[in-house]
Amino acid sequence: MTENIAETLQELTLTIMKTVQEGVSKGEFQPEKELAFRWKLQNFRYTDAGITQSQARGDYFTKESWFRASLKVLERIKQTNSYSNSHEQLRKTFGDDVKFTSGLETFADQVIHSCFYEPLTKDARINSLIANFLKDLRREPVKYGAEVELDGIVLRPETIELDFGITLRQPKIEDLEKEMPAYVPMAPNFLLPNPSAYLTIEFLGRAAREVQIKVERAITTLRLFRVGSVKYSSYRMYSDSVTDMMARGTLRSHNEEPALDKYVVTVEEATKLRKFWHAIADYLPPALFEFDQTKADHLTIAYTRYSDGLLQNGVIERRIANAMMGMESLYLKRGETQELAYRLGVRVGKLLCMLGFDHHEVKRNLSDAYRIRSLFAHGSQLSYKEKRKLELKYKTLKNLLVTVLDYLRISIIVAILLKKGKDELIDILDDSLIDNQKEDQLRSLLSSTKGVIG
Repeated sequence: MTENIAETLQELTLTIMKTVQEGVSKGEFQPEKELAFRWKLQNFRYTDAGITQSQARGDYFTKESWFRASLKVLERIKQTNSYSNSHEQLRKTFGDDVKFTSGLETFADQVIHSCFYEPLTKDARINSLIANFLKDLRREPVKYGAEVELDGIVLRPETIELDFGITLRQPKIEDLEKEMPAYVPMAPNFLLPNPSAYLTIEFLGRAAREVQIKVERAITTLRLFRVGSVKYSSYRMYSDSVTDMMARGTLRSHNEEPALDKYVVTVEEATKLRKFWHAIADYLPPALFEFDQTKADHLTIAYTRYSDGLLQNGVIERRIANAMMGMESLYLKRGETQELAYRLGVRVGKLLCMLGFDHHEVKRNLSDAYRIRSLFAHGSQLSYKEKRKLELKYKTLKNLLVTVLDYLRISIIVAILLKKGKDELIDILDDSLIDNQKEDQLRSLLSSTKGVIG
Protein backbone atom coordinates (compact mmCIF):
# COMPACT_ATOMS: atom_id res chain seq x y z
CA MET A 1 0.00 0.00 0.00
CA THR A 2 2.78 2.42 0.88
CA GLU A 3 4.47 1.43 -2.41
CA ASN A 4 1.75 3.34 -4.28
CA ILE A 5 2.17 6.26 -1.92
CA ALA A 6 5.92 6.24 -2.61
CA GLU A 7 5.27 6.55 -6.34
CA THR A 8 2.82 9.39 -5.72
CA LEU A 9 5.36 11.21 -3.54
CA GLN A 10 8.01 10.79 -6.26
CA GLU A 11 5.64 12.46 -8.73
CA LEU A 12 5.02 15.27 -6.24
CA THR A 13 8.74 15.90 -5.77
CA LEU A 14 9.26 16.06 -9.55
CA THR A 15 6.46 18.64 -9.75
CA ILE A 16 8.10 20.70 -6.99
CA MET A 17 11.56 20.53 -8.60
CA LYS A 18 10.16 21.56 -11.98
CA THR A 19 8.16 24.44 -10.44
CA VAL A 20 11.20 25.79 -8.60
CA GLN A 21 13.50 25.45 -11.61
CA GLU A 22 11.09 27.19 -13.99
CA GLY A 23 10.22 29.91 -11.46
CA VAL A 24 13.87 30.76 -10.83
CA SER A 25 14.77 30.78 -14.53
CA LYS A 26 11.85 33.14 -15.26
CA GLY A 27 12.72 35.40 -12.35
CA GLU A 28 9.45 34.65 -10.52
CA PHE A 29 11.34 33.40 -7.48
CA GLN A 30 14.24 35.52 -6.33
CA PRO A 31 16.29 35.52 -3.13
CA GLU A 32 16.18 38.31 -0.60
CA LYS A 33 18.93 39.70 1.56
CA GLU A 34 18.65 38.62 5.17
CA LEU A 35 20.58 40.15 8.03
CA ALA A 36 22.34 37.62 10.25
CA PHE A 37 24.59 37.70 13.30
CA ARG A 38 27.65 35.70 14.32
CA TRP A 39 30.04 35.87 17.26
CA LYS A 40 33.76 35.96 16.43
CA LEU A 41 36.19 34.81 19.09
CA GLN A 42 39.90 35.38 19.48
CA ASN A 43 42.32 33.52 21.74
CA PHE A 44 39.77 30.79 22.45
CA ARG A 45 40.88 28.52 25.28
CA TYR A 46 39.35 25.61 27.15
CA THR A 47 40.71 24.82 30.61
CA ASP A 48 39.60 23.12 33.82
CA ALA A 49 37.53 26.25 34.45
CA GLY A 50 35.65 25.78 31.16
CA ILE A 51 35.77 28.17 28.21
CA THR A 52 37.99 31.23 28.54
CA GLN A 53 38.64 33.78 25.81
CA SER A 54 40.17 37.25 25.88
CA GLN A 55 38.05 38.87 23.16
CA ALA A 56 34.71 38.31 21.49
CA ARG A 57 32.88 40.54 19.07
CA GLY A 58 29.61 40.24 17.20
CA ASP A 59 29.50 40.57 13.42
CA TYR A 60 26.42 41.35 11.36
CA PHE A 61 26.36 40.19 7.74
CA THR A 62 23.87 39.58 4.93
CA LYS A 63 23.07 36.33 3.17
CA GLU A 64 20.57 35.07 0.63
CA SER A 65 17.17 33.95 1.89
CA TRP A 66 14.53 32.06 -0.09
CA PHE A 67 11.93 32.24 2.67
CA ARG A 68 9.26 34.23 0.79
CA ALA A 69 9.96 32.39 -2.44
CA SER A 70 9.44 29.09 -0.61
CA LEU A 71 6.04 30.25 0.62
CA LYS A 72 5.04 31.15 -2.94
CA VAL A 73 6.12 27.75 -4.23
CA LEU A 74 4.25 25.93 -1.48
CA GLU A 75 1.02 27.78 -2.22
CA ARG A 76 1.39 27.02 -5.92
CA ILE A 77 2.18 23.35 -5.29
CA LYS A 78 -0.89 22.91 -3.10
CA GLN A 79 -3.01 23.77 -6.13
CA THR A 80 -1.49 21.04 -8.33
CA ASN A 81 -2.93 17.62 -9.17
CA SER A 82 0.20 15.96 -7.76
CA TYR A 83 -0.45 17.43 -4.34
CA SER A 84 -4.19 16.66 -4.45
CA ASN A 85 -3.51 13.06 -5.47
CA SER A 86 -0.99 12.63 -2.66
CA HIS A 87 -3.39 14.12 -0.13
CA GLU A 88 -6.27 11.93 -1.28
CA GLN A 89 -4.19 8.79 -1.20
CA LEU A 90 -3.03 9.53 2.33
CA ARG A 91 -6.61 10.18 3.41
CA LYS A 92 -7.87 6.91 1.92
CA THR A 93 -5.07 4.93 3.49
CA PHE A 94 -4.90 6.52 6.94
CA GLY A 95 -8.27 8.19 7.30
CA ASP A 96 -8.53 11.77 8.48
CA ASP A 97 -5.43 11.55 10.67
CA VAL A 98 -4.33 15.17 10.81
CA LYS A 99 -0.77 14.12 11.62
CA PHE A 100 -0.30 12.54 8.21
CA THR A 101 -2.36 14.86 6.05
CA SER A 102 -0.72 17.95 7.56
CA GLY A 103 2.58 16.10 7.35
CA LEU A 104 2.25 16.19 3.57
CA GLU A 105 2.52 19.98 3.67
CA THR A 106 5.63 19.69 5.84
CA PHE A 107 7.07 17.14 3.42
CA ALA A 108 6.47 19.47 0.46
CA ASP A 109 7.96 22.39 2.35
CA GLN A 110 11.14 20.42 3.11
CA VAL A 111 11.48 19.36 -0.53
CA ILE A 112 11.17 23.03 -1.55
CA HIS A 113 13.82 23.96 1.01
CA SER A 114 16.20 21.38 -0.45
CA CYS A 115 15.66 22.75 -3.96
CA PHE A 116 16.55 26.28 -2.89
CA TYR A 117 19.21 25.72 -0.25
CA GLU A 118 20.78 22.35 -1.11
CA PRO A 119 20.85 22.20 -4.93
CA LEU A 120 23.99 20.04 -5.07
CA THR A 121 22.64 17.36 -2.73
CA LYS A 122 18.90 17.77 -3.22
CA ASP A 123 18.38 14.41 -4.95
CA ALA A 124 19.83 12.42 -2.06
CA ARG A 125 18.05 14.67 0.44
CA ILE A 126 14.68 14.24 -1.30
CA ASN A 127 15.08 10.45 -1.45
CA SER A 128 15.80 10.53 2.26
CA LEU A 129 12.71 12.67 2.91
CA ILE A 130 10.50 10.21 1.04
CA ALA A 131 11.97 7.25 2.91
CA ASN A 132 11.49 8.93 6.31
CA PHE A 133 7.97 10.10 5.49
CA LEU A 134 7.08 6.50 4.62
CA LYS A 135 8.53 5.40 7.96
CA ASP A 136 6.30 7.98 9.64
CA LEU A 137 3.32 6.59 7.78
CA ARG A 138 4.17 3.06 8.88
CA ARG A 139 4.91 4.30 12.42
CA GLU A 140 8.44 2.96 12.21
CA PRO A 141 11.23 4.48 14.34
CA VAL A 142 13.43 7.17 12.81
CA LYS A 143 16.48 9.07 14.03
CA TYR A 144 15.92 11.54 16.87
CA GLY A 145 18.62 13.52 18.60
CA ALA A 146 19.73 16.46 20.67
CA GLU A 147 22.84 18.56 21.00
CA VAL A 148 22.96 19.78 24.59
CA GLU A 149 24.93 22.72 25.96
CA LEU A 150 26.01 21.63 29.44
CA ASP A 151 27.41 23.55 32.36
CA GLY A 152 28.91 22.07 35.52
CA ILE A 153 31.09 19.36 33.94
CA VAL A 154 34.50 19.93 32.32
CA LEU A 155 36.36 17.37 30.18
CA ARG A 156 40.07 16.88 29.76
CA PRO A 157 39.60 14.23 27.03
CA GLU A 158 38.29 15.77 23.81
CA THR A 159 35.46 13.24 23.63
CA ILE A 160 34.01 10.48 25.81
CA GLU A 161 31.65 7.95 24.25
CA LEU A 162 29.33 7.03 27.11
CA ASP A 163 27.17 4.59 25.20
CA PHE A 164 26.02 3.87 21.67
CA GLY A 165 24.75 7.19 20.30
CA ILE A 166 25.66 9.16 23.45
CA THR A 167 28.82 11.28 23.47
CA LEU A 168 30.34 13.98 25.66
CA ARG A 169 32.81 16.38 24.08
CA GLN A 170 34.70 19.58 24.69
CA PRO A 171 33.31 22.79 23.17
CA LYS A 172 34.96 24.05 19.99
CA ILE A 173 35.27 27.58 18.72
CA GLU A 174 32.88 26.83 15.85
CA ASP A 175 30.18 25.93 18.41
CA LEU A 176 30.17 29.52 19.59
CA GLU A 177 30.53 31.13 16.16
CA LYS A 178 27.33 29.75 14.65
CA GLU A 179 25.23 32.21 12.71
CA MET A 180 21.74 33.21 13.79
CA PRO A 181 19.01 35.51 12.47
CA ALA A 182 19.44 39.13 13.49
CA TYR A 183 15.82 40.22 13.49
CA VAL A 184 15.44 39.94 17.31
CA PRO A 185 18.57 41.68 18.58
CA MET A 186 17.66 41.46 22.27
CA ALA A 187 16.79 37.76 22.24
CA PRO A 188 18.56 35.46 24.73
CA ASN A 189 20.26 33.72 21.78
CA PHE A 190 22.39 36.85 21.36
CA LEU A 191 24.18 36.17 24.61
CA LEU A 192 27.54 34.54 23.99
CA PRO A 193 27.14 30.83 24.86
CA ASN A 194 29.45 29.53 27.55
CA PRO A 195 28.95 25.74 27.81
CA SER A 196 31.52 23.72 29.72
CA ALA A 197 30.76 20.60 27.63
CA TYR A 198 28.46 19.31 24.91
CA LEU A 199 26.33 16.19 25.10
CA THR A 200 25.08 14.55 21.91
CA ILE A 201 22.28 11.99 22.02
CA GLU A 202 21.01 10.05 18.99
CA PHE A 203 18.59 7.12 18.93
CA LEU A 204 15.74 5.57 16.97
CA GLY A 205 12.39 6.73 18.31
CA ARG A 206 8.91 7.96 17.52
CA ALA A 207 8.30 11.10 19.61
CA ALA A 208 9.99 14.34 20.64
CA ARG A 209 9.14 13.64 24.28
CA GLU A 210 11.58 10.74 24.16
CA VAL A 211 14.35 13.25 23.44
CA GLN A 212 13.48 15.36 26.47
CA ILE A 213 13.35 12.32 28.73
CA LYS A 214 16.72 11.05 27.52
CA VAL A 215 18.30 14.48 28.05
CA GLU A 216 16.94 14.69 31.60
CA ARG A 217 18.07 11.13 32.34
CA ALA A 218 21.57 11.92 31.07
CA ILE A 219 21.83 15.05 33.22
CA THR A 220 20.63 13.13 36.29
CA THR A 221 23.29 10.47 35.66
CA LEU A 222 26.07 13.06 35.22
CA ARG A 223 24.92 14.91 38.32
CA LEU A 224 25.27 11.73 40.36
CA PHE A 225 28.72 10.81 39.02
CA ARG A 226 30.42 13.58 40.99
CA VAL A 227 29.28 16.57 43.04
CA GLY A 228 28.70 19.21 40.39
CA SER A 229 25.91 21.58 39.37
CA VAL A 230 25.43 19.82 36.04
CA LYS A 231 22.58 21.32 34.02
CA TYR A 232 21.72 22.30 30.48
CA SER A 233 21.61 25.90 29.33
CA SER A 234 19.90 24.92 26.08
CA TYR A 235 19.58 22.04 23.69
CA ARG A 236 18.72 21.74 20.04
CA MET A 237 16.43 18.86 19.07
CA TYR A 238 16.43 17.35 15.61
CA SER A 239 14.83 14.40 13.89
CA ASP A 240 14.46 12.66 10.54
CA SER A 241 10.71 12.52 11.16
CA VAL A 242 8.73 14.57 8.66
CA THR A 243 5.48 14.65 10.64
CA ASP A 244 6.81 15.34 14.16
CA MET A 245 7.26 19.11 14.16
CA MET A 246 7.87 19.13 17.94
CA ALA A 247 11.20 17.37 17.38
CA ARG A 248 12.87 20.40 15.82
CA GLY A 249 13.82 23.52 17.72
CA THR A 250 15.77 24.74 20.72
CA LEU A 251 14.76 24.50 24.37
CA ARG A 252 16.32 26.90 26.84
CA SER A 253 16.67 26.48 30.59
CA HIS A 254 14.81 28.82 32.91
CA ASN A 255 17.94 28.95 35.08
CA GLU A 256 20.48 31.03 33.17
CA GLU A 257 22.88 31.45 36.12
CA PRO A 258 26.35 29.89 35.74
CA ALA A 259 26.87 26.53 37.43
CA LEU A 260 27.73 26.98 41.10
CA ASP A 261 30.12 24.04 41.17
CA LYS A 262 31.96 22.26 38.36
CA TYR A 263 33.75 18.95 38.38
CA VAL A 264 36.52 17.88 36.01
CA VAL A 265 36.62 14.51 34.27
CA THR A 266 40.27 13.56 33.77
CA VAL A 267 41.55 11.18 31.12
CA GLU A 268 41.85 8.49 33.81
CA GLU A 269 38.28 9.10 35.03
CA ALA A 270 36.76 8.75 31.56
CA THR A 271 36.73 4.95 31.98
CA LYS A 272 35.10 5.33 35.40
CA LEU A 273 32.44 7.60 33.92
CA ARG A 274 31.62 5.07 31.19
CA LYS A 275 31.43 2.29 33.79
CA PHE A 276 29.21 4.43 35.99
CA TRP A 277 26.95 5.27 33.06
CA HIS A 278 26.42 1.60 32.17
CA ALA A 279 25.78 0.70 35.80
CA ILE A 280 23.30 3.44 36.64
CA ALA A 281 21.73 5.21 33.63
CA ASP A 282 19.31 2.45 32.63
CA TYR A 283 18.39 1.73 36.26
CA LEU A 284 17.46 5.22 37.40
CA PRO A 285 13.89 5.35 38.73
CA PRO A 286 11.89 7.29 36.11
CA ALA A 287 10.56 9.64 38.79
CA LEU A 288 14.07 11.11 39.12
CA PHE A 289 14.10 12.50 35.58
CA GLU A 290 10.61 12.35 34.11
CA PHE A 291 8.04 15.08 34.57
CA ASP A 292 5.38 13.11 36.48
CA GLN A 293 5.83 14.04 40.14
CA THR A 294 2.92 11.83 41.28
CA LYS A 295 5.43 8.97 41.57
CA ALA A 296 7.53 10.81 44.17
CA ASP A 297 8.94 8.75 47.05
CA HIS A 298 11.77 9.03 49.57
CA LEU A 299 14.38 8.55 46.83
CA THR A 300 12.83 11.24 44.63
CA ILE A 301 12.73 13.64 47.58
CA ALA A 302 16.38 12.92 48.36
CA TYR A 303 17.44 13.57 44.77
CA THR A 304 15.38 16.78 44.62
CA ARG A 305 17.07 18.05 47.77
CA TYR A 306 20.44 17.03 46.36
CA SER A 307 19.73 19.01 43.19
CA ASP A 308 18.51 22.00 45.22
CA GLY A 309 21.76 21.95 47.19
CA LEU A 310 23.73 21.90 43.95
CA LEU A 311 21.77 24.43 41.91
CA GLN A 312 20.08 26.94 44.21
CA ASN A 313 22.34 29.83 45.05
CA GLY A 314 21.96 31.84 48.22
CA VAL A 315 23.12 31.58 51.79
CA ILE A 316 25.34 28.58 52.46
CA GLU A 317 23.05 27.51 55.32
CA ARG A 318 20.19 26.88 52.90
CA ARG A 319 22.30 24.69 50.63
CA ILE A 320 23.57 22.65 53.58
CA ALA A 321 20.03 22.38 54.92
CA ASN A 322 18.85 20.98 51.58
CA ALA A 323 21.61 18.38 51.65
CA MET A 324 20.73 17.31 55.19
CA MET A 325 17.01 17.12 54.44
CA GLY A 326 17.90 14.81 51.56
CA MET A 327 19.80 12.61 54.04
CA GLU A 328 16.81 12.61 56.38
CA SER A 329 14.51 11.39 53.64
CA LEU A 330 16.75 8.33 53.15
CA TYR A 331 17.84 7.49 56.70
CA LEU A 332 14.99 8.49 59.04
CA LYS A 333 11.71 6.61 59.37
CA ARG A 334 8.44 8.47 59.31
CA GLY A 335 7.56 7.89 62.99
CA GLU A 336 10.98 8.80 64.36
CA THR A 337 10.96 12.11 66.20
CA GLN A 338 13.70 11.77 68.82
CA GLU A 339 17.51 11.84 68.58
CA LEU A 340 17.37 12.50 64.85
CA ALA A 341 20.89 13.84 64.49
CA TYR A 342 22.27 10.84 66.42
CA ARG A 343 20.32 8.30 64.35
CA LEU A 344 21.38 9.99 61.15
CA GLY A 345 25.06 10.06 62.09
CA VAL A 346 25.13 6.41 63.18
CA ARG A 347 23.31 5.06 60.10
CA VAL A 348 25.13 7.12 57.50
CA GLY A 349 28.42 6.51 59.26
CA LYS A 350 27.85 2.75 59.21
CA LEU A 351 26.99 2.63 55.52
CA LEU A 352 29.84 4.88 54.42
CA CYS A 353 32.29 3.06 56.68
CA MET A 354 31.54 -0.09 54.66
CA LEU A 355 32.50 1.90 51.56
CA GLY A 356 35.87 3.03 52.91
CA PHE A 357 35.02 6.27 54.78
CA ASP A 358 36.11 7.06 58.33
CA HIS A 359 33.07 6.41 60.54
CA HIS A 360 33.97 9.03 63.17
CA GLU A 361 34.77 11.72 60.60
CA VAL A 362 31.43 11.14 58.87
CA LYS A 363 29.56 11.49 62.17
CA ARG A 364 31.42 14.72 63.04
CA ASN A 365 30.73 16.26 59.64
CA LEU A 366 27.05 15.32 59.79
CA SER A 367 26.74 16.67 63.32
CA ASP A 368 28.03 20.08 62.23
CA ALA A 369 25.85 20.05 59.12
CA TYR A 370 22.76 19.06 61.12
CA ARG A 371 23.34 21.95 63.50
CA ILE A 372 23.33 24.33 60.52
CA ARG A 373 20.21 22.65 59.10
CA SER A 374 18.36 23.08 62.42
CA LEU A 375 19.30 26.76 62.66
CA PHE A 376 18.10 27.42 59.11
CA ALA A 377 14.87 25.43 59.59
CA HIS A 378 14.03 27.61 62.60
CA GLY A 379 14.71 30.87 60.79
CA SER A 380 18.21 31.51 62.06
CA GLN A 381 21.77 31.48 60.78
CA LEU A 382 25.23 30.84 62.13
CA SER A 383 26.58 33.54 64.40
CA TYR A 384 29.89 35.15 63.57
CA LYS A 385 31.69 33.06 66.20
CA GLU A 386 30.04 29.83 65.04
CA LYS A 387 30.95 30.53 61.45
CA ARG A 388 34.56 31.37 62.34
CA LYS A 389 34.85 28.14 64.33
CA LEU A 390 33.57 26.05 61.44
CA GLU A 391 35.80 27.88 58.95
CA LEU A 392 38.83 27.08 61.07
CA LYS A 393 37.75 23.44 61.01
CA TYR A 394 36.82 23.13 57.32
CA LYS A 395 38.70 26.15 55.86
CA THR A 396 35.43 27.20 54.19
CA LEU A 397 31.81 26.23 54.75
CA LYS A 398 31.75 25.33 51.06
CA ASN A 399 34.01 22.36 51.88
CA LEU A 400 31.47 21.10 54.42
CA LEU A 401 28.67 21.57 51.89
CA VAL A 402 30.51 19.57 49.21
CA THR A 403 31.33 16.82 51.71
CA VAL A 404 27.71 16.43 52.82
CA LEU A 405 26.46 16.55 49.22
CA ASP A 406 28.92 13.78 48.41
CA TYR A 407 27.53 11.67 51.27
CA LEU A 408 24.04 12.25 49.89
CA ARG A 409 25.13 11.48 46.31
CA ILE A 410 26.63 8.15 47.37
CA SER A 411 23.58 7.31 49.48
CA ILE A 412 21.25 7.91 46.52
CA ILE A 413 23.38 5.68 44.29
CA VAL A 414 23.39 2.92 46.91
CA ALA A 415 19.61 3.15 47.29
CA ILE A 416 19.17 2.88 43.51
CA LEU A 417 21.51 -0.10 43.12
CA LEU A 418 20.33 -2.09 46.16
CA LYS A 419 16.64 -1.72 45.27
CA LYS A 420 15.67 -2.04 48.93
CA GLY A 421 12.73 -0.32 50.53
CA LYS A 422 13.62 2.58 52.80
CA ASP A 423 12.57 0.91 56.07
CA GLU A 424 14.19 -2.39 55.06
CA LEU A 425 17.56 -0.74 54.44
CA ILE A 426 17.36 1.22 57.69
CA ASP A 427 16.58 -2.00 59.59
CA ILE A 428 19.61 -3.71 58.02
CA LEU A 429 21.80 -0.75 59.03
CA ASP A 430 20.49 -0.75 62.61
CA ASP A 431 20.80 -4.54 62.99
CA SER A 432 24.34 -4.50 61.58
CA LEU A 433 25.43 -2.43 64.56
CA ILE A 434 24.74 -5.30 66.97
CA ASP A 435 24.55 -8.44 64.83
CA ASN A 436 27.62 -9.77 63.01
CA GLN A 437 25.53 -11.75 60.54
CA LYS A 438 23.59 -8.63 59.60
CA GLU A 439 26.86 -6.77 59.23
CA ASP A 440 28.13 -9.46 56.86
CA GLN A 441 24.83 -9.19 54.94
CA LEU A 442 25.26 -5.42 54.64
CA ARG A 443 28.87 -5.81 53.53
CA SER A 444 27.80 -8.32 50.88
CA LEU A 445 25.06 -5.98 49.63
CA LEU A 446 27.44 -3.04 49.36
CA SER A 447 30.27 -4.96 47.72
CA SER A 448 28.73 -4.58 44.26
CA THR A 449 28.38 -0.80 44.66
CA LYS A 450 32.01 -0.03 45.51
CA GLY A 451 33.23 -0.27 41.93
CA VAL A 452 30.40 1.94 40.70
CA ILE A 453 30.84 4.72 43.25
CA GLY A 454 34.58 4.83 42.79
